[in-house]
Amino acid sequence: MPEIHFTTSINILLVVAGGVVALLLALYVYRFTVPPISRNLKITLIALRGLGVFCIVLLLAEPLLSLLRRTDDPPTVILLADDSKSMTLSDKAGDRRTNTRAVLQSSAVQNLDRLGHVRYGIFDTRTRFLSGGHPDSLTFAGEGTDLGQALKRANEEAGKGNVQAILVVSDGNATTGPSPLFEAEELGIPVFTIGIGDTSEQQDVLVRRVATNSITYVGNRVPVNATISSSGYTGQRVEVLLRGPSGVLDRRTLTLQPGTREYAVAMSFIAEEEGTRRMIVEVSQLPGEVAIQNNRSLFFTRVLKSKMKVTLVAGAPGPDVAFIRRALEQDGNIEVRSFIERKDGQFYEGVVSANTFLETDCIVAVGFPGPTSSEAGMSAIAAGVAAGKGLLLVMSRTVDPEKLRRMDPVLPFTVQRSSFDEQQVFLSIPEMVRNNSLLKTTASPEVWAQLPPLFVSGALFKAKPEADVLGLTRVQSVTTNEPLLVARSVNRRKSAALLGYGLWRWSLLSGSIPGAQTLVEEFFSNTVRWLTTREDDRPVRVATVKELFENQEPVEFTGQVYDQTYVPIEDAEIQVKVTRGSSESQLSLNPLGNGRYEGAIEQLEEGDYSFSAIVSSGGRPLTEERGTFSVGGSNAEFQETRMNTLLLQQLATRTGGKYYEPSAMETLADDIAALPGFRPREVVESREIELWNKGWMLALVLTLFALEWILRKRSGML
Repeated sequence: MPEIHFTTSINILLVVAGGVVALLLALYVYRFTVPPISRNLKITLIALRGLGVFCIVLLLAEPLLSLLRRTDDPPTVILLADDSKSMTLSDKAGDRRTNTRAVLQSSAVQNLDRLGHVRYGIFDTRTRFLSGGHPDSLTFAGEGTDLGQALKRANEEAGKGNVQAILVVSDGNATTGPSPLFEAEELGIPVFTIGIGDTSEQQDVLVRRVATNSITYVGNRVPVNATISSSGYTGQRVEVLLRGPSGVLDRRTLTLQPGTREYAVAMSFIAEEEGTRRMIVEVSQLPGEVAIQNNRSLFFTRVLKSKMKVTLVAGAPGPDVAFIRRALEQDGNIEVRSFIERKDGQFYEGVVSANTFLETDCIVAVGFPGPTSSEAGMSAIAAGVAAGKGLLLVMSRTVDPEKLRRMDPVLPFTVQRSSFDEQQVFLSIPEMVRNNSLLKTTASPEVWAQLPPLFVSGALFKAKPEADVLGLTRVQSVTTNEPLLVARSVNRRKSAALLGYGLWRWSLLSGSIPGAQTLVEEFFSNTVRWLTTREDDRPVRVATVKELFENQEPVEFTGQVYDQTYVPIEDAEIQVKVTRGSSESQLSLNPLGNGRYEGAIEQLEEGDYSFSAIVSSGGRPLTEERGTFSVGGSNAEFQETRMNTLLLQQLATRTGGKYYEPSAMETLADDIAALPGFRPREVVESREIELWNKGWMLALVLTLFALEWILRKRSGML
């Protein structure tokens, strides 16, 4: 039964007094009647008049009726089971699929039901919550493990109920998404973990990573740097192959050393034809490997016709200018022309005008504009970017923030505040952008954090909404939200900015950091390649959204159809045919409006595919587009074959939970039940009824007075 509470906006005693006054008034009015009436009728009329007046007094007091219902919400445990491909491995601890199902069916996990409510979920690259926790719900087909996102979803579920604990069943190898430790600490809920797999060294040989130029030029020799990892083998010889469309392009032989080792393998190929080339690095298999899916790595390289022409504009001579020019010149595919500004605002090499950038593919501005920079120079650069030239801006101590504001339309950031203070910061690369083409180098992503600090001014910069923040500032061990490296691509115009200076320190001190010797040079080469790659501006275009799709991932197509004056064609028909060997699939792209179209094919098997798209309008063919793509080939789930016990233990200890081996989890239910806050939660549901604001209250008052009037008339009263 709900609890009932009645309140008014004025003191209840005054309401009661009003009721008494209403009754006395009714008695006074009907003490004598003409003609005389019966006693029962008089009582009825007094009651109607008294109640009517009392209801009016009550409405003036704004009465509020509150209904409270109290229930107990039992404590909830969220169970998250890893459903990714890494759980298909068999190691010294046994088959991970079998072990996971055994854990879910164990009495230790089943006993959780007696504690309250259990909410079941499975996760890979996404998280799904199920109505039940049957082990057959697991397919172990996920192409990645996003444990951080799973914990974030658990946090969202916690807001819907009395969630007191989270149980994670996984091998602990998170391959994508945000940091699980960060998300776990944000929860404020104890996380209990059960580790699936073996932590000892496994027998395995794999392609750890591949680094090469994403863009190159016809006739150039393209370096391909592969990192091969081995564990559990001694003295065996393996062959590393570089395969292209025409067959094996290069090969190397390795002799494996004991323990867990990594080997740097340098290979190369000559880019002979223009277009996108699908390449594979693979290492030969050995008996007893725990996984063979990681013995190959697929990548794509885009081959263009000619070299890139870069114009470097500097606000003043300096070590950063010399370092950046030298880094660019080390790339044989880049031609560099420099303009260094003098103190009088002129340039040593001559006048900078719009004509200066006619033959330029990319503009690199270092410490520009400075205090003496002319409007003509800034206007020339802005005009060059407006004409489609890429822009890389590198800050310096002498950059004038106010003049920089005048170049705002072509910059990937805005100047929020001017200041000439200075501090040292480190570059922090967010985990979710580490695969960005500007940051892909032969070094591991962790090397960026080891570089010496840069200088930044006290000016406040804010990345534009459409820009990508590729690097944040880190002061000592605290990463801020202030951008340090940003990139932007809008309307076929590209720009990037490095908002720090003192890059010469990177060059001078990187030699002592393993893997960082060529990091900065590769970064500038990648950036120039990205800036000089023009967006496809053909009026009719059909392509896949990317070149490599994961297994079970829908293959998405996009199309744009314009006439020769770039007016959108809304009634186009796009028929796409996808072929692989003798198999064939077809789809029609759906119109999105404004000349844009999209569609997708699902459940394609792993392999290489080609497609052709026939575009027509009004029954008249416009063009036929062709292309290729691949499904599968990613081995992210098999890069680490050992269970990550450390991560699972840290998740537990940092949140107040506990880590278990599958063979020693008998106390799981008791440990969760012993949590300080693990108890039912009283849920109070409240409903308030504003009686004074209800139409039926007005109807009641009118009814009372109407009945009184009818009875008076029937009795012949005035």
